[in-house]
Amino acid sequence: MTVTTSLPWWERSAAVLVLTAVMAFVVWWAFDFGQIFGGAHLRDVDARTAALQTEAMRLRSDASALRVGYSQLESDLAMSRGAQQALSRQVADLTAENARLKEEAAILQRLVGDTGKSAASPRRRQR
Repeated sequence: MTVTTSLPWWERSAAVLVLTAVMAFVVWWAFDFGQIFGGAHLRDVDARTAALQTEAMRLRSDASALRVGYSQLESDLAMSRGAQQALSRQVADLTAENARLKEEAAILQRLVGDTGKSAASPRRRQR
């Protein structure tokens, strides 16, 4: 008894290749069909990625502009604080000078007042 196959090897290989191609097509179709119903279609994802990249670039430029503005405001604040300290020192110096001048004016008024009293007081003549 001899065992022979009903199909030659090249026909079986062709059938296996066709069956593999059909299975690959079904798998690809099921994957694509799943993406469409799942809401994650590749074109939509690419469009959303592009939009997000554009927004990220805009936000980076805004952040850069805000950093520049912040550094300018910090510089202005430092200058204002320095000017305020200088003015505070000047006010303190002028207050001290004003007090000293008031004391000197009071002393001068007493001296002038004492001189006026002695000149206005009648002198006794000796006889």
